[in-house]
Amino acid sequence: MARFLNNKDQKAGMPPGSLVFTGQHKISEPQIRVTEYSSSDLEETALESVNDIPECPAQTKRMWLNLDGIHDAEVIKRIGDSFNLSPLVMEDILDTGQRPFVEDYQDQIFTTLKLLIAGSPEQKVFTEQISFVLGENFLISFQEQPNPTFDPVRKRLMKHKSKIRNYGPDYLFYTLVDSVLENYLKVVEVMGERIEDLEEEVTDEPSKEHLESINFYRREIAYIRKAIRPVREIILKLNKLDSEFIADETLIYMKDLPNMIDQALDSLEIYKDILGDLFTTYNMYMATRLNETMKFLTVFSTIFIPLTFLAGIYGMNFDFIPELHYKSGYYVLLCLMIAIAIAMLVFFRKRKWI
Repeated sequence: MARFLNNKDQKAGMPPGSLVFTGQHKISEPQIRVTEYSSSDLEETALESVNDIPECPAQTKRMWLNLDGIHDAEVIKRIGDSFNLSPLVMEDILDTGQRPFVEDYQDQIFTTLKLLIAGSPEQKVFTEQISFVLGENFLISFQEQPNPTFDPVRKRLMKHKSKIRNYGPDYLFYTLVDSVLENYLKVVEVMGERIEDLEEEVTDEPSKEHLESINFYRREIAYIRKAIRPVREIILKLNKLDSEFIADETLIYMKDLPNMIDQALDSLEIYKDILGDLFTTYNMYMATRLNETMKFLTVFSTIFIPLTFLAGIYGMNFDFIPELHYKSGYYVLLCLMIAIAIAMLVFFRKRKWI
């Protein structure tokens, strides 16, 4: 299945800010979950209707609104109207094929990232878009479909004395981004384990199937690098933002995020080099096998050159050949051919050509 399924032709000729979904429907109905919390209490609600979307929370509370399923432009618009989102922000949320980036608006910060999803060894790695809108006392996250990446954060949020409960939505934003980056490391680690297993197999005895696997993982590594490389720029930009929505205490934690990206990218470079070495090893092995085959064919042909010469002489249609009517001529010639073949084999053996 193709990894890029966007319907950008639908937006052709439309003005900026047009709300058109350009991705792939991954769930039947959008799912909205609202979590209102403070240091003393927490209330989580799964909304049954888009009409139940709340307005911005009061100053005494913080809100995390999470939407799973972004294919319904009306739901995005309803959320945008409730939280005063820019039309350009809503347009970017619906465009799942764009490059990750961060934008600092006057009253909110918009960030979009890619989440990696790794299946079985035979399956490709896929990406899903995750977008965040950080406001004064709210955070909105948009996902293409439900995903367990944020489950540990939800569990921490349930704890009364957790930092998330006692900090603002900017710290919640940090923990969610941190979860996405941890997901990068996990996927890269899984890919690395598969490549290391492949390395052992190729070292033992390469085959055509191994070459296909090498090329497959080289494409996967390039695809993953393309998805996560822009994130480093985003994290660095977030650390440099002079925004009232990100507290100094949260910036201290966010300064550690670039190290996670560097670790993932460094690991990808290592695995890329390993795959390059495996490709070289495979080619060397195939070249060696070809040389062995050519050596055998050359020796075989060389042995038969004098034998063919003798057979050619006595195969000529002349009436007067001295040995032609010799009674034991056939057996003498046959023994001579065998002796020549054995002598050449002994000679090749002494020269270590075979």
